[in-house]
Amino acid sequence: MPALGRRILRDGSEEAGVQAATATATSSPSSLFIQTLSSGNIVEAAKLAPIAYAHWWLRLIQEDPWHVVVETVLLAFIIYLVLLKRGSGRRKGRSELSTKEVEELVAEWRPAPLVPPITPQDRQLIDETPVIEAYLEANRVRLVGDRKPKLNLVSLDFLGMGSRKELKDAAKETLEEYGCGSCGPRGFYGSVLPHVQIENDIAAFLGTEGAISYSDTASTLSSTTPAFAKRGDLLLVDAGISEAVAVGVELSRARVVTYRHNDMDDLKRALDAVLEEDKRLRRDATKQRRFIVSEALFRTTGQVVDLKRLVELKKKYGFRLILDESLSFGVMGSTGRGATEELGVPVQDVDILMVSMAYALASVGGVCVGNIEVVDHQRLSGAGYCFSASAPPFVSRAASSALAVIKSSPELLQQLRDNTTALRKAVQVASPHLVVVSAPQSPVIHVGLAETLSSQKTVDEQATMLRDIVHGALVDGIFITEAKHLKNEKSRLDGNPVKSAPTLRITARATLTPNDVKDVAAVLRRVCDESSGDHEGAIFILPVAAQRTSTRRTPNLCTTQEPTEPERQRVSPKEVKAEVRFETSGAIRNNVKSFQPW
Repeated sequence: MPALGRRILRDGSEEAGVQAATATATSSPSSLFIQTLSSGNIVEAAKLAPIAYAHWWLRLIQEDPWHVVVETVLLAFIIYLVLLKRGSGRRKGRSELSTKEVEELVAEWRPAPLVPPITPQDRQLIDETPVIEAYLEANRVRLVGDRKPKLNLVSLDFLGMGSRKELKDAAKETLEEYGCGSCGPRGFYGSVLPHVQIENDIAAFLGTEGAISYSDTASTLSSTTPAFAKRGDLLLVDAGISEAVAVGVELSRARVVTYRHNDMDDLKRALDAVLEEDKRLRRDATKQRRFIVSEALFRTTGQVVDLKRLVELKKKYGFRLILDESLSFGVMGSTGRGATEELGVPVQDVDILMVSMAYALASVGGVCVGNIEVVDHQRLSGAGYCFSASAPPFVSRAASSALAVIKSSPELLQQLRDNTTALRKAVQVASPHLVVVSAPQSPVIHVGLAETLSSQKTVDEQATMLRDIVHGALVDGIFITEAKHLKNEKSRLDGNPVKSAPTLRITARATLTPNDVKDVAAVLRRVCDESSGDHEGAIFILPVAAQRTSTRRTPNLCTTQEPTEPERQRVSPKEVKAEVRFETSGAIRNNVKSFQPW
């Protein structure tokens, strides 16, 4: 009997020992291991285990070598995770620095700035930017640090809804009923009756199948486009769209092709180029979602899109149209239904249409309208709808009240159109060197320098001249502003530098009186006349540190006449802080914070 059989016999059953000895002679080590383990002899089974495993492993290599390779790699990986990774973690957890050294390093650390430092020029612009403190009656506002009321030609409340009692009463009642906030996104527990009501009201007003409301205008414009366009899709975008629309285009991650601002011929060229590319690449156009993105009334220029031609092109080339009517809604058209009504285009020809409740309706929020598929798709794909808290119910109710006023008071729209025309004429007669560049229908009036003057000045010089006109008008009680752009700003669409000519921005309002328009015309004429005339009575009181007083003419704001050499010598070419008082033409101006000599 083999030795193994004798050992088993000594430890226990003789029969088990005989069976084990016989199995050793006739069976494989694996079978012997299983038989021994089944008999309950754990000790001998443990002794057989290495031999049995080695035998099984060698047989497995012969039968299925790839299985062995995979199992070996997994086993090595487990050893790495269990042993090496754990030891590495313990080593990393130990710090070789003392507590004092760590505290010193923390005290010395200074984070890098997230934005570049503010330059003196930027600081000056920030300090000179007026801030509205209160809205008063009769289209007036009070600015911080200035108790004299100013005629408000800056705010985009075109119809004067912000001061109407109906809206205030509706907001107050809703606030008492629902409280202030909705406390959640629309898709969860943030929808209340006023939200649904404003959607139904605007959809019925515009004649669409449905509408979806967002909590603010920016989220509407930046959420709608990426809800429909994704990576691999194609967007043909007007180069003059506003920042919020451009953000939506960027977030879509679609391929973006820009065409020149409001240039339908260039859009046609871009569409033809897409077709040629389809033929060259043998690409099926139906496999790619394609959109044209534009504004109806452009915020940056005041131009109105050629909507009929735009719809014609999008139908011909098989594109869908995303149109922003934020500024034109409630303003253009005989009943305020926007550019589609003004230009005679059925609203159904616009696939996705966005409007704002912040301007003509003097509220908060935005709405996207279209067919049921367009609306319902955004309830699951619109980021601003799904992840942002919904607007307070009282502002939605105020918007519904404003829409009711537009329906019942069409004379407001006619008054706005009349005041827009009157303000355009007032600007045009103020100076031959000012020119209106916005469309006649636009209540946002953009005023630039005439070609005869702008061609001789750099962009910065043009901006300075227009800024001086803004400051001069403000002193005389007229609050206008500039269309501001970031310095060295690059387009979100193509990464190229933004090339925008500086302009003044004057906002027409339906509530302006004829006397208000006359005052605007008189102030603009006076500011331009005084800046180009001879004012020997102008007194410049310099700081004590300058230790001198200088009298001279004001810079030419509206003419091409350059200062004389004696004038250049009287004032240092660096910026001089001064308090300026003009005593010409009966106009007295104080509170000028700084003066930039030639």
